[in-house]
Amino acid sequence: MTTCPQLVYTSASRTLEGPGFGVVQLSPDWPAEVGDSRATLGPLISLDVEESFGLLHTAGGRIAYRKVPAGTDAFGRPGNYLVHLLWDGAGRVTPRDVLAFRSGGGFLDGLPAAAEPSREAPAVEVPSARRSLSALTADDVDSLVPCVALVLAAVAAGAGVVGLPARTASGRDVAEAVFDVLPRALASAVALHVGTASASGDAAPVRVHVGSDVPNDVVPDGQDTARARALLEAAAKKELCSDNVRKLETLDRWLFTDTWTGMDPASLTPPQLVGVLESEKAGWWLSSPDAVDVACAVAASSPEVETALRTALAQHPDAWDRLRDRELDAALTAVFGGAARAAVPTGFTGLTRAELCEAFVDELARGRRLTEVGGAAAALVEESVTLPQPVALLELTDDLAGLARLATSRPVVQEALVREWAGVDAWPASSASLFGHLLLEDPDWFLTLGGSTPPSVVRSALPWAAERLAASMVERLAVTVAASDLAGQGWALRDVLFRSGLADEEVAAIVARNFLVLTGDDGWPGEVARLAAGALGAGGGGEASEGRRKTGMWPRRRR
Repeated sequence: MTTCPQLVYTSASRTLEGPGFGVVQLSPDWPAEVGDSRATLGPLISLDVEESFGLLHTAGGRIAYRKVPAGTDAFGRPGNYLVHLLWDGAGRVTPRDVLAFRSGGGFLDGLPAAAEPSREAPAVEVPSARRSLSALTADDVDSLVPCVALVLAAVAAGAGVVGLPARTASGRDVAEAVFDVLPRALASAVALHVGTASASGDAAPVRVHVGSDVPNDVVPDGQDTARARALLEAAAKKELCSDNVRKLETLDRWLFTDTWTGMDPASLTPPQLVGVLESEKAGWWLSSPDAVDVACAVAASSPEVETALRTALAQHPDAWDRLRDRELDAALTAVFGGAARAAVPTGFTGLTRAELCEAFVDELARGRRLTEVGGAAAALVEESVTLPQPVALLELTDDLAGLARLATSRPVVQEALVREWAGVDAWPASSASLFGHLLLEDPDWFLTLGGSTPPSVVRSALPWAAERLAASMVERLAVTVAASDLAGQGWALRDVLFRSGLADEEVAAIVARNFLVLTGDDGWPGEVARLAAGALGAGGGGEASEGRRKTGMWPRRRR
């Protein structure tokens, strides 16, 4: 119910402005800025040939009006008419309210015989009209679709002028049907003018003229027509959209959600996705992995979809669990495939490092192996070796070069590998290759692991590494072997230098620079080696100190 100050204008023997046309009744709260006299009311008191009524918008509120011929005036002159205006300063009155108010006899047809001019006219109560749409036939629906579509097109555009017929071919009142079908809030910005082409200074962005030759300046598109037909077909089944619906997106959800849930998820727009996710069928829809993938992808760039998706997943924990399992699987696939750390998706559910690490260790425990030790796997290995059940590094991967780089660059992995290496009972076939890759990374690994490695593995790894090292690194490896706890077995010369593939001149130069330590490793007595060095003019190269042989090179030296 809206309380509206009123103004009545007509020709009478006595008005507030004297005899003749003037304001006869005026409520105390009537706004002066709208006009309160023949001189200031302007087009509001102009007469059309027949009855006209409607609702127009001004800067400060809304005016419901009716203009009707009133026969002769108090002087017996023909051509009298009466204008009844109602002021709604709160902007709550809608076209539906005006149509119902007029049908219910709320507007004056003429002045009561005993009416006296007054500035104390009581305000008029305009009820919020309830929908009273009678049953629609299929013909009614077909006839009204273009009318409803025109109004929806103007609302969608935010502005427009619409001209509607007064009645359908079957005699149904078009304005009443249109505004009964449309939600009150959606049509709240629409002005209505029945029986007149005049806008009377209307400031409404959308104007609907009924029963007058007013051309349309909007053209409905397919979506407008689809909305109109869906609304009318629902109304024919006594299903009416809530009057609180203010946005077309919300109307579309009410109308088309069932249709959208059956469409290809990839074809849905963000508003359509929101409609599906907020519907009762969201749980069923989220059971499709393709649908969830589409929603997650769109949510990355649409806050509305993200909010709707998180809400839907919270309401359907089983869907959340399925999504989390799939995202975890995708992350693990990337990790085991050698992805960089930044390339591992955290997913919509926001996988934490702890969760990913736990799942990574579980997969390794089930026998899954890394295809490649990428950045993501390296980080997880480093994190997981500190757990109560650390990973088995020797069974981790066939990417031995990657494992060697990891163990050489990450101290915590180095320590874990050393512990695991020392506890090996049955040496895997890959141990020699891994040892060789470790030596490629840093020859000091010989000092760290050589003492706990079977000689067959050592002697297989040394030449393999020597063949792949540059001359300077071959020299370093040979000297490291010759000065280690395992010195005296001739490995430095026989398995490193002579198997390195270096040119004879390079080998000779290395031997000359390190003659004593290399010959000492090969079993030469010290005195003989020194005499030979002097005779050949070779450099002493120093002898391996007892202290170094005992302590080794742990922690290792970097290259």
